[in-house]
Amino acid sequence: MNRILNTTKLDFYTAKSIITFMLITYVISALVGVSAKQPIISVVLVLVFGTYIAGSVFSVEEKNHIDKLYGILPLKKSDMIAGRYIYAVIIGLVNSVIGGIFGFASSLIVNAGLSSVTLLSTVSLAFLYFCFAVSIAFPVYYKFSFTKAYVFTMIPIYLVVLFGVFLARRTGFNDSVGQAFQFLSGAPVLIPLFGLIIGLIFFVISAYISVSVYKHKEVY
Repeated sequence: MNRILNTTKLDFYTAKSIITFMLITYVISALVGVSAKQPIISVVLVLVFGTYIAGSVFSVEEKNHIDKLYGILPLKKSDMIAGRYIYAVIIGLVNSVIGGIFGFASSLIVNAGLSSVTLLSTVSLAFLYFCFAVSIAFPVYYKFSFTKAYVFTMIPIYLVVLFGVFLARRTGFNDSVGQAFQFLSGAPVLIPLFGLIIGLIFFVISAYISVSVYKHKEVY
């Protein structure tokens, strides 16, 4: 377990170079939600940008040939992959909290009257999107590399999100999301728990695929 956690720490150290970009995405997400008077857009954008942040460690690793460092460390490939997915889970959870805070704050600023059920439902669904996107992307990155696969892997998913945001501005999406989870209004804590459990299932399946793909790849 210590070896897995050490690889997670190494991933966070590798990702230090994108901290500035990360902060910029938070500012953009907050401003867009307020300017569009759609607090849920802030939530969604934070998690959409989060998918890039989670995958960018592959890019930094490739540019700096960090894979050679992994090759000389006493680590199994399964340890490296498990550590990478833990890194992604942490990114997703942190961004979910930040997105929820932005959504709540945006709702107060524009007086959108966003209910707690709708906010928690949006955070849960956005986290599910994050997990789904990462679960698709990581095995592809392990197989083909980030540089070769990013555009073909993530652009279609981003387009779906943009289309969803467009629909949200044209329809009563806020109310629809809240109504979909209304049966959990008596126990709102179950709403994010729902997203967490399903999201982790996505990650477990994806990690298994990544191990199957990466075990035949030379990292030296």
